[in-house]
Amino acid sequence: MNSAAIKLDMLERLASVKDDTLIKRMAAVLRKTFPEVMAGDADDDITDEEYAAFDEAIAKHERGEVKFHTEEESLRLARTGYKE
Repeated sequence: MNSAAIKLDMLERLASVKDDTLIKRMAAVLRKTFPEVMAGDADDDITDEEYAAFDEAIAKHERGEVKFHTEEESLRLARTGYKE
């Protein structure tokens, strides 16, 4: 398999991934491993600590310790002074 075929296969597999957390982790690994290729704007860089905090927030949500609000819920809460 040549390089072009390998890249295409990798892109097709990546496109089938639906887990946002997994996608973000893969992006973090790629940024860390290949910073010269994955470099974006300096303002867009997320530190390892920020990723860890995000992953912890997701884990808390999955354990039921924290509730995330939908956009509609957030707007309703904002309009009512955050009264549930």
